Amino acid sequence: MKYTKCILKITGGIRYNGDNKEEAYLSLFTANSYEELREIAGDDKEALKIVDELERLGLNDDFGVAYDNEMMQKKMINTARSWGYDDGKEAGAKAKEIEIAKNLLNIGTPKEDIIKVTGLSIEELKELKKEV
Repeated sequence: MKYTKCILKITGGIRYNGDNKEEAYLSLFTANSYEELREIAGDDKEALKIVDELERLGLNDDFGVAYDNEMMQKKMINTARSWGYDDGKEAGAKAKEIEIAKNLLNIGTPKEDIIKVTGLSIEELKELKKEV
């Protein structure tokens, strides 16, 4: 099946004129107002139902509060995941440096070289030497 894109330029972005129903529905996401939504929907009954429901939900304070809370929770979860990932990555890197330093100590590598290779401090290296 051949899809044709007939694009109309309207303030606010690109709109499809409805030759492809899916593209027309996707272009609803580019609207900046309910008027633009209705313009994109045209006389398509399904699209107009979507616009009516979006407008109804937009006027419902309870829905707005619930939506805002959900978005805030998602942001907090993403932030926590990001922090956890970064902390875990740093901890993993540090553990690897310590493992390398222990191995180098075991084969008699000079302390100065181990510090250069691993980035560990002289104090950290002294503590490791006690363990090895």
